[in-house]
Amino acid sequence: MEDLDPSDPAAPFERPGGPVAVLCLHGLTGTPFVWRPLADALAAAGYHVRAPRLVGHGHDPAVLRHTRFLDWLGTARRAFDDLAERHPRIFIVGLSMGSLAGLVLAHERGDRVAGVVAMATPLELKPTQQLMLGLARKLPLADALPYALKRSGPDVSDPGVAAAMPDYDRTPIAAAASMLEGQAAVKARMARLSVPVLVQHGRHDHVAPVRNVQLLMDGLRTPSRRAIIYPRSWHILPLDVEHTAVIRDVLDFVEDPVGFTRRGPQPLA
Repeated sequence: MEDLDPSDPAAPFERPGGPVAVLCLHGLTGTPFVWRPLADALAAAGYHVRAPRLVGHGHDPAVLRHTRFLDWLGTARRAFDDLAERHPRIFIVGLSMGSLAGLVLAHERGDRVAGVVAMATPLELKPTQQLMLGLARKLPLADALPYALKRSGPDVSDPGVAAAMPDYDRTPIAAAASMLEGQAAVKARMARLSVPVLVQHGRHDHVAPVRNVQLLMDGLRTPSRRAIIYPRSWHILPLDVEHTAVIRDVLDFVEDPVGFTRRGPQPLA
């Protein structure tokens, strides 16, 4: 785990706290920056927080181009296992691709996981994107077109927040295509997850359509599961306009995961 570099907003960081730890996993092309407000709130409540930078991120898109879902999952595994040496209970919070990695990790680590928060989970992308990434896995499309430009920047409704976020301006096609491996891994495992799960999603998410909430809730079998859709939010839930409510709900979940999930379900329409 790298130390926090105050001069680098994309740096990984840690907030010291008590015996219960929270591992925060960012999304594809993103950085730990998205977790700062949530991490501060968790630390203030007495939790130990770690936000690693997944391999290939925070440097240059050319580096990310040569990494895949299993590499990002490897970063998450190492961070979890290191925390587990000192913390008897660990929650996993993931955003987007980090949510896919977090759900797989939760299945792998079993009863060492206290609960999972799955934010903006891309079990399926838009049909055209899903098709193109599927083709990119089978054909050498990424050799001819290695990157897709992110013309609108990060998917967050506040332009000021989007401008402040350290984020790649392009997405490596081959790396993005490997996210389909993460989708398949979650779909194969989610029915066997026994830990409490909080599903959070923005209604106006332009990356992971809101229908993913129903897909995930239908696939999960744990009795302790709850979904919350934030009516004004886009994809980057921890920083968007309803981030205060998002953070409050995460805090309530980690305080009492079984009790909090039993207060649902929330309407998904």
